Formats: sequence, structure tokens, C-alpha cells
Amino acid sequence: MMDTATLLSTLRERDVKLWVEADRIKCTAPAGALDAEMRAVLASRKQEILAFLQEADALKSTPSAIVPIKPGGSRPPLFIVSGYRGDVFFMLPMARQLDPEQPVLGVQPPGLDGSEPLTSVEALARFQVEQIRRYRPNGPYLIGGHCSGGTIAFEVAQQLTAAGQEVALLALIGSPFPTAFRPLSRFAAGLTSGSLAERKQKVVRRIRKLIHPEERVHRREAPPEVNFMAKIDLRLEVATLAAVRAYRPRRYLGQIDQFVSGEEWHHAHKWQDFARTVRLHRIGKLDIEEILRGPEVSVLATALQQRLDTVASQA
Repeated sequence: MMDTATLLSTLRERDVKLWVEADRIKCTAPAGALDAEMRAVLASRKQEILAFLQEADALKSTPSAIVPIKPGGSRPPLFIVSGYRGDVFFMLPMARQLDPEQPVLGVQPPGLDGSEPLTSVEALARFQVEQIRRYRPNGPYLIGGHCSGGTIAFEVAQQLTAAGQEVALLALIGSPFPTAFRPLSRFAAGLTSGSLAERKQKVVRRIRKLIHPEERVHRREAPPEVNFMAKIDLRLEVATLAAVRAYRPRRYLGQIDQFVSGEEWHHAHKWQDFARTVRLHRIGKLDIEEILRGPEVSVLATALQQRLDTVASQA
């Protein structure tokens, strides 16, 4: 059974228009556009379509969440989907090393501003697509995602292609497969390999990652604005990780460019079963945060720039 986004895309191709009026679905269609089978589908999925259209209407009234990570430049923008904490500037060190003419834009997810975070990958992707298409109505699109944002980027590409848009690049950067986001897996995985010194370094790095700002919520000396932002950060993190764990990817008919770090717990090889083509780029044995923000960031930037150049030459 096709999902709601694909169903509505199919209806648009038949020039069928649906909208919500007084909590009811209204419809106009050319003669013969709705056969008996499609009418039955619409009747059986009425509430599902109504909820989808109401959410789309709500998104239209939301201020633009596009954030310029690296503005300016004459090339088509690379849209980056952030990881579970919603920090679109996590990719800034890498973005700075791309071609001066390559803009990099992020989409800030709901939840960082105190609003309720979205609770499914499909809803997060719909929000991203709405914001991206407001900024750039038609493709080809360049989409990238890191960490859990890779899963959301994957669904963004699915929804864009279902809407008849071209995705020229889908880059998953250090993106674990959804099933890898099990409790404790991000801390324990990989600690049994390497020399003793390497394992000690991994332990120290991962302990530091676990020390999040929300721990300051319980400290009396923390100012109110810190407490407030910490609570928002934790709520968004929990909601996004739960959404990614629950996500069940379906096969993508395009190509994935997969930038793979040395973190075995990512189970990155599983993405290969969910795309027509997967192009692997191995970017070192360090963990992804070191590659994104450490001295090795140029390795990632060089590999990504090569793909961006290839895509540009094929346009």
C-alpha cells in the first residue's frame, strides 16, 4: 500500500485537488480522473488523508526554519538535515572547507524554539521538505544528513521523489542504520576492539559525549535560561531518537552516497539493501564527531566536494 505522500502525489498527477475546509476534505477532479478503485481508496483512508492535509496546512503557517550554515555562492544549495540534537551548525567546520561557491543550508526542526518536537521520521521529513521547497520550489536537490539526521534525510529524499522532484545527491554522513540506535549501543559498541590505549581514548570520548547540558538542570546555580534550553534539548533528543528507532525504511529508487566512518556500531552496510545504488566513501577510522569537527574534517570535505563537483558536471 502506498503511503499518504505518494497517494497525494499520484492524485496531483491526475489534476485532483484536495483541501481541508471546516475539518472536512474537499475535492475537485477532472472527469474520469477518479475511477472506482481510487474512490474506494480515498474513502477508506479519509481520516489519514485529513490528518496529513491538516499537518501540511499547519506547516505553511510556520515561519521559515532555513538556517544559512554557509550562505552565498552561485551553486545549488546543499540542504543538511541535522542529527538528533537539532544542531544545524554541527556541520559548519566541514561546510567552511567546501568550494567558496557552494552554499550549505540547514533546516531547524520544531522543538528547539520551545514548541513540541515531531515524533515520527515521516513527520520530520515532511517538515524538512516543506521548508526546503519554500526556499527552492523545484529540484534537482542536494540533500545530506549526519548521525540520525541521515535517516531523516533518507525519508526527505523519498518524499521529494514521490512528489516528482529530482534528488541529485543524497549524502548520508556517518549515518547509522535506524536499528543501530539501541539503548547503550552508542556507548558500548566498539570498545572491545583496538589497543588498550585506543580503548581508553574511546571511553573518555564517549563519557564526554554523555555529559549533556541537561545535567545542569539539577544544579541550583544554573540560570533559568540554561535550565529551559537544557530541557528543550533533552526533549528534542529523546523524541528524535525514538522516531528514528521506530522508522522502517522502504527501498529508495535513487542513489545513496554513503560517507562511512570507523564506528562499527553504525551498521552502515544495512543501507545497501534499501537503495538502487550505494556509493561508498570511507573517510577514516575515527569516530564521526572527530571527522566532522576535528583536524580530519578536510578528509570529509574533500570527499563530499568531489561528489558535488561530479553532480554539477552531470547537470
